[in-house]
Amino acid sequence: MAQLAQAQRAAERQRAAQVRASAQAQRAAQRARAAYARALAADEREQKRLYMESQLAEVMAMNEELEQSLEELDGVLRATLDVDDHLDLATLKQPERISPFDETPFGPAQPAPVLEAFMPEQPSGMGRMFGGAKYDRQVQEAQRAFTSAMDQHLWAQGQRQHRIAAARAQHDADGAVRLADIRRRNAEVDDLATRLAAGAPEAITTYLNLVLEAAAYPEGFANEWRLAFVPDSKQLVVEFELPTLEVIPTVKTYKYVKATDTISSTSRPVSQVRAQYASLVAQTALRVVHEMLEADRSAHIGSVVFNGMVSTTDPATGRGIRPCLLTLRTTRSRFEELDLARVDPAACLRNLGAQVSRSPAELAPVRPVLEFDMVDPRFIDADDVMAGLDTRPNLLEMSPSEFEQLIQNLFTKMGLNTKLTRASRDGGVDCVAFDPRPVVGGKVVIQAKRYRNTVGVSAVRDLYGTLHNEGASKGILVTTSGYGQASQDFAANKPIELLDGSNLLYLLDQHAGIQARIEAPPDWQDPQPDTPDIPTPAASTEATTPLPVQIGTPAPSLSAIGMNPGQNVVITGSTLTINLDTTDSSTGWDLSLLALNNDGKVDSDDDFVFYNQPSWSDGAITLNPEAIHPSCTVSLQDVPETTARVVIIASTDTAASAGHPRITLDAALDNSMTFLPALAGVMPALLCGEFYRRQGSWRFRAIGQGYADGLAGLARDFGVTVD
Repeated sequence: MAQLAQAQRAAERQRAAQVRASAQAQRAAQRARAAYARALAADEREQKRLYMESQLAEVMAMNEELEQSLEELDGVLRATLDVDDHLDLATLKQPERISPFDETPFGPAQPAPVLEAFMPEQPSGMGRMFGGAKYDRQVQEAQRAFTSAMDQHLWAQGQRQHRIAAARAQHDADGAVRLADIRRRNAEVDDLATRLAAGAPEAITTYLNLVLEAAAYPEGFANEWRLAFVPDSKQLVVEFELPTLEVIPTVKTYKYVKATDTISSTSRPVSQVRAQYASLVAQTALRVVHEMLEADRSAHIGSVVFNGMVSTTDPATGRGIRPCLLTLRTTRSRFEELDLARVDPAACLRNLGAQVSRSPAELAPVRPVLEFDMVDPRFIDADDVMAGLDTRPNLLEMSPSEFEQLIQNLFTKMGLNTKLTRASRDGGVDCVAFDPRPVVGGKVVIQAKRYRNTVGVSAVRDLYGTLHNEGASKGILVTTSGYGQASQDFAANKPIELLDGSNLLYLLDQHAGIQARIEAPPDWQDPQPDTPDIPTPAASTEATTPLPVQIGTPAPSLSAIGMNPGQNVVITGSTLTINLDTTDSSTGWDLSLLALNNDGKVDSDDDFVFYNQPSWSDGAITLNPEAIHPSCTVSLQDVPETTARVVIIASTDTAASAGHPRITLDAALDNSMTFLPALAGVMPALLCGEFYRRQGSWRFRAIGQGYADGLAGLARDFGVTVD
């Protein structure tokens, strides 16, 4: 029994041990499973953390790229100001050399076999006594092996030298071709530099194309443009492809949304996008003009016309359109006065007189100041031997009546109701036309000049005077030659359009179907400008025979002769008096004068005659500003030869209430000229007229041009320093 009990207790202990062991195993397994679960969870959390970091990093990169793009677009103008846009053509030339021939690909030359390497070891000891025959056979075999190896070596070396010689010949031939190409390209660069220095139009445009190609514009710009240079007027015409509105980012910022595991964006206000696009258009125009003028160190360019175009789709029709969003004409001197690092682009363009779309984002177009396709190079040089075979009509060989009919027909074809008035004695023609379009239409004065040489600014002033005298809304001056910088400056911001010879050829081709040419005959002489006759006060509006009058000579029964804007007369007297009064005897107008050089500017501020500086050049001009109605005396014989013009100015601080000013020129009591500027009551300063030299004598021209920014603005335009 005791043994049975002992056995049972042993069995119980064994079962208990088994139970404990099983429990321990289960606990160990549970711990292992828990550890595994914890490891999985930790790994999943780590993966999630890494994933989130990657998403946040991607968002950060997207925002940085967005910010960089916005900064780049906002800094289009600023990016070029610290860069010298001049292109040194010498940097385009390549060294005139070719690389030396390289034998490396053919491997090193293998050394020739050496006989000693083939020879057997000489026998020693007993072998020398009894092995002589065997050694001799080994020597013979070695010599044969050496001979064979040498033959193979010589053949291999011969093949190698043959391949090297063939490769060298090919290298030399290719090198000669490359060297010839390099020399040809370098010669083209030298030729371009020579023609550029000489001011050849095609060389200038080629050079400026290279300048634009070297410029780095932001992504989204088409990098497309067209350039044309008109040598007569030193005018560069640029037609530049602007980017579309899509270049402006519409996203304000990116962010990662953890709940949905997505990257979302916040949109910028539409007004902000449109404003940035308008700014980009303005900056682009200023940048291109800046790059062109800065690159032109030889100052071939006197003025620049910039037309900013955009090629896109009309959302209303689905058709392709190409509106002009900005058009600008500016002179080098005026543009170089700007501090582009500090300007507001939009305000700067307004100051330059640019026409800018009222809403570039909506593709609202403006009319280019000069259509690029009107810059037509179809002039024929005098030494062109084929000119005699050209069957196209030569505008300078037409009779005056044929030319008159041609001009009238042209503008009739363009949609104007044109009436031919009279032929002018300087070879031109005057037309009065009517544009039937509502709002933008109206009366148009057209004058055409058949000139070979550049049309002077006096013709533009005459047109401006006629425009006011006729009450027209626009004036058009057409010539077979071109215009100088002074003409372009005078026409700026006025309702005047100047069409040169290339423009005329283009218009004739496009609207009248006439393929014309312009070639001056060998005996051609430009006509002298008109001196319009001044009608008597009693003349009616009907056509009468005009009476020519010269100041300083008696005129039959005339007490005062009225002048119209644009009219001019010869002055034979040496001294005359200028009186400034008003038609209603009121006061308020001041009289001043400017003595100008051949460039249309004062030589110094001393050339400004006004209230505080009433005398000039030892009494050549003496102003009497203390009188109730200002007057001055001009002694033309004492005016220095360096003075080309003397302009007369009336100014007031109260234009609306100062009365209507009247300029009277007295050379004799029975003969005076009067002129009433048309813009009185509107403009605070009036350029009433000018004395100018022509063919050894003095003449006076009535002008009547108004200046909205007063006497200071007028004086500043003529070079006077105004604080």
